[in-house]
Amino acid sequence: MRAREGDDAALAELAKTSARFVRRWALVQMGDASEADDLTQDVLIRMIQNTDALPDPTRFAPWLYRVTRNAATDRFRRRARWRADADPDDLVSASAGPEADAAGGELMRLLHGLFRDLPRRQREVFDLVELQGIPANDVAVLLRIRPASVRANLFKARRNLRRRILSDHPELAEERP
Repeated sequence: MRAREGDDAALAELAKTSARFVRRWALVQMGDASEADDLTQDVLIRMIQNTDALPDPTRFAPWLYRVTRNAATDRFRRRARWRADADPDDLVSASAGPEADAAGGELMRLLHGLFRDLPRRQREVFDLVELQGIPANDVAVLLRIRPASVRANLFKARRNLRRRILSDHPELAEERP
């Protein structure tokens, strides 16, 4: 990895490409856009200050995710409370383009509002598996938990989301023969 060897251009490029992923993970962790921005900046500064500790490219993404998660955990410990007031538009922006219609945007806001209410571990697993498309076994490695725990949290997240959607919006229920 050239960044580890002192190549400033490579380090700048690595920080630039990493920022998008760190921001998304930070938003999932923090639940607040401004907190996520601060956390992203902290993680990227740590990465730049510790270039000699950067892992090889095959282990970089899991390492970066753990650094982001640990930084978020540190913030929670310092504040001793959880803030779950993310702006749904911040979460939607990665998946909805300008061509999204009003109904689609409203549905995304509804889903992200429900997503925000999930317990932290379910939110992490759901985001990584369902929204980012990372295989469950890889998520288990990222989060340092068993694959069975990933599947259980994913099941619970889906069940919780479905239950809330059906209770809050019964008109969305499919008619069964």
